Amino acid sequence: MAYETFIPTVWNTSLNRELTGKHILAKHTHRDYEGDVKQGGDSVRILNVGKPTINSYVIPANKATLHRNLPDTEEIDNTTITMPIQRVEQYSYGIGDIDKIQVLNSGKVMAAYQQETAEGLAKKVDMYLGQTVFPTAPIFTNSFADATTKIIKVTPGDSVTTSGSEVQNILELLDDLVQHGRENDISDEEKLYVAMSPKLEKLVRQRLISISTDNVVTIEGRKYLQYYNLYIEWSNNLKKVASAGQTPAYEYLTARTTRAVAYIHAHTHAEPFRPEKGFFDAIKGFILYDAMVIRPKEIFNVLVTT
Repeated sequence: MAYETFIPTVWNTSLNRELTGKHILAKHTHRDYEGDVKQGGDSVRILNVGKPTINSYVIPANKATLHRNLPDTEEIDNTTITMPIQRVEQYSYGIGDIDKIQVLNSGKVMAAYQQETAEGLAKKVDMYLGQTVFPTAPIFTNSFADATTKIIKVTPGDSVTTSGSEVQNILELLDDLVQHGRENDISDEEKLYVAMSPKLEKLVRQRLISISTDNVVTIEGRKYLQYYNLYIEWSNNLKKVASAGQTPAYEYLTARTTRAVAYIHAHTHAEPFRPEKGFFDAIKGFILYDAMVIRPKEIFNVLVTT
């Protein structure tokens, strides 16, 4: 065997570190339940804690009767969601002599294989989130949304949208998202991460730059456009729908808090092998994961066309 120095646990640890850095949509998700999963097919029970009722009262003149008038202790209405873990992304490729590759160019060649693998896996995970999980969340509409399709046509203009217009200024749409978040009890201190296509992000960026240059922040090494409590990022992995009949092509724009979607990366596996047909070493592996919307009031989609 020519792969005696390959240590799967070292590869997996490094791959997970690379994978975490490559994520975009999976980055700002709820990941507290990852340690509860051991194998594919396992399920996780996620508890959403309900809000307690806050009661108001005035201290009576006769303070001795104060405790007699207090309301009964309530049982908070908690909800439990069962989340199955059943998504697998797999890879298998030959790399020649593993022992030699691992030391070639001070290990940089092996690191490049690992980086490419992490990028491919991260893209698959983000595609699943952006095109399957996120679209299950509620769709936001306003007065500019088509009554039938719910699609909102946006413009990069810098003027206030006139009454009766069929298109909406992109910043006014963002204002509506801020308002919608507030109406769902998402405070201004809570970050709302807004994922959109590069095309839409460009419209927002150009408009924001025209009114202020202080609108870019860096979080965990990634740059975001900031508008109130909206942190805007671009992704190529959000859902897009082609035109059909009278319905124009449109794309999803998704706003969410970090608590809205549960993402569980349950297991990373890798092993070296020698393919039966061939004279080279190879690596094969997989990741086990899944995701689910668990707080539907903290995530909403906008169907947008330009």
